[in-house]
Amino acid sequence: MKTTRASKGKKELLEIREKFMHVDTRPLDSKHRITLGGRLQKLLTSKLKIDSYQVFVGKEGDILLRPAVSIPSNEAWVYRNPEVIGKIRNGLQEAGNGKVEKVDNLEDFLDNL
Repeated sequence: MKTTRASKGKKELLEIREKFMHVDTRPLDSKHRITLGGRLQKLLTSKLKIDSYQVFVGKEGDILLRPAVSIPSNEAWVYRNPEVIGKIRNGLQEAGNGKVEKVDNLEDFLDNL
């Protein structure tokens, strides 16, 4: 499915190849809004701390809602720097695999980084 996404006033074409399953049919309310419903919302928020949705519209009118979370602006630099985020992900993976090191003096350790 090819979709468009607004990005600072211009539209960007994205190709999304994903399989979808029918979950529910939701009616429009009197103001032409669609609610996700409690059951679906609980399912999504139990796994993620969603605070918004990205909205994609396909060429044939399909609508895709992609759950999203906001990142504080003072932390966004981490995600914009592939080297930094790569090191963080690598460190988390190593810690998950039990590859950890005990530090007796944190100040000395940080000074020697």
